[in-house]
Amino acid sequence: METQDELRPIPAYYCCYLLRSTVRHASLYIGSTPNPIRRLPQHNGTVKGGAKRTSRDKLRPWEMALVVEGFMSRVGALQFEWAWQHPERSRHIELDDGDLPSSQAKVTVCRHTGKTIPRTSRRRSLTAHLEDLHFLLRSSYFTTWPLRVRFFCADVYRVWKVWNERVETSLPFSKIILDGNCPRQGDAGTAVGGINQLSVDYTKLEDYLEKSMFALDDAEDLHCAVCKKPVNPDTQQIVVCPRTSCRGTNHLLCLSAKFLENSDDPDTFVPTQGTCPTCKEVVQWPIMMQELSFRSRAEREVRTILRRKEKRERKESAKQSPSNKSKTKTSNVRKSSVEPTFDAQSQPAPDDMSQDDPQLDENWCEAVEVESDTEFGTRQHSSPASSRLEIVIEDSEWEDAELVE
Repeated sequence: METQDELRPIPAYYCCYLLRSTVRHASLYIGSTPNPIRRLPQHNGTVKGGAKRTSRDKLRPWEMALVVEGFMSRVGALQFEWAWQHPERSRHIELDDGDLPSSQAKVTVCRHTGKTIPRTSRRRSLTAHLEDLHFLLRSSYFTTWPLRVRFFCADVYRVWKVWNERVETSLPFSKIILDGNCPRQGDAGTAVGGINQLSVDYTKLEDYLEKSMFALDDAEDLHCAVCKKPVNPDTQQIVVCPRTSCRGTNHLLCLSAKFLENSDDPDTFVPTQGTCPTCKEVVQWPIMMQELSFRSRAEREVRTILRRKEKRERKESAKQSPSNKSKTKTSNVRKSSVEPTFDAQSQPAPDDMSQDDPQLDENWCEAVEVESDTEFGTRQHSSPASSRLEIVIEDSEWEDAELVE
């Protein structure tokens, strides 16, 4: 039996983050959220709903030093967050793999007294957090996840770089995104400039969704590029190549098996990427699964996004054509002589009067259950929407979230 989480689309965005006090750099906080753009003002007190442990004015304002992004579910992000907050209790962090002597794995030495301090009680520094993050990303459990670390602070990245060069097994640079004030290296196109420029909703998939809906709308002549059998979007899970110029369609299981067959790791159960059998280009599996889950589990919201895209394109086209603009003005003058004056305060705008075009606000998929400092396990539920898909995404509020002072 499928759980409620399994019936929801893959989140548009979900991340774990490391906060740092701009007043006192030693004060750090680990959390997770589907919307860091909203979450940071909450921690800083400019918007209601911040965590109790970040509410002290003497530590504000906070900054997001980095985010770990690419989680395919809220549960996955919470698992990672807990392991990062509790390294001494996590089975995913073991420091006896040759990077450090096993005698140093669970203890550290106080520089003032010279006494050994158990790792469970030592103060959590930035270096310690980055070390633990490094081990988590290289663990057998998380290493196959499509996770990337996006750094926003250059000094934090320098600490990471020193540790990465020190250990025997370093993390590939493909797992790193340098953003904010970090020096640009490698694929600089993935940098957005700051937290507020992150794309955290499904509108980033609008071109991909439009292509898929158009291709599958009339699937009589479509065949799976792997097994060559016809595809039926009504009864089968069909994936579409994300490349704009490719019309490749495949059965989900066929393409998955094909990608795993060509994988370098025989123990992998879920592919991360593969070569499209139609266009022969490398495509990313996570983005294909995100599009498929959203298309198949939130059809009404998909059509609303596509309607908005179509309206936006019509408006942009009208602005670029002076002749269309003059025609519209003449038409409006003629209509004003026979039609009543539109009152914006008493009824919706003409473009939004269609009953088939439901209003989709920016947080349609985030019926947030809790964003306050309640004890873990006690949540205040919001009333669900009556006729739309209920997609509940929440920020974590572990009462023992990591904070260093």
